[in-house]
Amino acid sequence: MTHTTTTEARPATLEEEPKLRAPRKDGSGAKSAALAIAIFIAIVGGWQAVASAGIVSPLILAPPTEVVSVLFRLAADGTLWPNLLATVNETLLGFVLAVVAAVVVGSVFAFSPILRNAVYPYILISQTFPKVAIAPLIVAALGYGLAPKVTLAALLAFFPVLTNTIAGLTEVSEDEVNLFRAMRASRWQELRYLRIPNALAFIFPALNSAAVLALIGAIVGEFVAAREGVGYAIAQYTVTGEVAATYAMLIALSMFGLVVYGVLSLAERLVRRVK
Repeated sequence: MTHTTTTEARPATLEEEPKLRAPRKDGSGAKSAALAIAIFIAIVGGWQAVASAGIVSPLILAPPTEVVSVLFRLAADGTLWPNLLATVNETLLGFVLAVVAAVVVGSVFAFSPILRNAVYPYILISQTFPKVAIAPLIVAALGYGLAPKVTLAALLAFFPVLTNTIAGLTEVSEDEVNLFRAMRASRWQELRYLRIPNALAFIFPALNSAAVLALIGAIVGEFVAAREGVGYAIAQYTVTGEVAATYAMLIALSMFGLVVYGVLSLAERLVRRVK
């Protein structure tokens, strides 16, 4: 009788098959960074060339060298920081207010379809109102202080977080829901371990849009009625024809936007690790 020996297959260990565990590094990050730098250099170089050649009126486009010089001057003489700080406060307060309100309302709507179907159309209608048009009404109702700017920032930031919260809490796999219920999981356990983790994947992308919209709302409020802020400063520099100072304020504003984006991206990574 002939005996055949069979060898059972066993999973490869990390030492035996390192290529199965370690992702291949293709240098895409370095290539993206290099491309971003090249694009930045091209934009600034083209900007400088157009401004220096006089193709565009200096009343519309200031050279980047002059803009950077004015930006440092505004930072050194203390003009930049109070205005930037005012806009940052308005934006962050409006953003936080919008996110908290949107998550709470979205959670209620997600578990109450009757209430959602009754109220959601009114929220949708309110979003069609141009905020620039209703800004004077908000200022007239709330005064010239911090409140109208925060309110406008919150109104613009509210809707994207609301819609994504509802989608994240409701668009879950039916099989997963049935599994949780078959295991006799409580409503809180279903919310904690299924719906909230699913909703986070929807909410975090909306936060970036909400942050940008909150900043726009704060600037609109400062255009309408303010005594300080980047929007107020831009309006003043535009009236007096200080084009380089206007661009300098816009650059400072963009730097703040990049910081907010970086903080939100870091927060998303940390939350995903904890989750």
